[in-house]
Amino acid sequence: MSHTPPRRRLLTSVAAGAAAVALAATPAMAGNPHFIASQTRVSLVGMDLSVKFKEAGLESGSQVTVELSAHLEATYQCINKGGNNPADPKKTTVDTDVAANAPFTVPKNGNLVGTINLPAPAAADVLDCPGGQTSTLTEVTWSMLELNDLTTGAYLALPGTYSAGATVGKGK
Repeated sequence: MSHTPPRRRLLTSVAAGAAAVALAATPAMAGNPHFIASQTRVSLVGMDLSVKFKEAGLESGSQVTVELSAHLEATYQCINKGGNNPADPKKTTVDTDVAANAPFTVPKNGNLVGTINLPAPAAADVLDCPGGQTSTLTEVTWSMLELNDLTTGAYLALPGTYSAGATVGKGK
């Protein structure tokens, strides 16, 4: 039976204790970054798209950039002061892919809850109307929604089509 001198046992115990403290003080490293589909909600705010999401498996305190992209079909019309589309209607339809991103700081638990809003292009930027008429976004359909964490590579396709508004009829 071997005998370890008391001084060596003390140094071994101190070294083991220091290693345990060092490991405990090290921040937890991220696991597998991913969006949680069951905790992701899509809604329309007026004509704009809004997505509330949860992403897990992130490193606490890290910075990430999350992007929301979608396909947009939108109708813009010239509307007169009576709220009608004049007898000689002027309108345009936009059929394009759009995206917006936002930076987020990950909380201590490594789970990020955030919201990204994706507005349709401003009516005044899309359609010029004659005097007495206002360029107005009257109808949208959003489809092919995707969330992408541009920092970690996490990805989530969001099923569904989201529509709002209606084409305004001709006035007299």
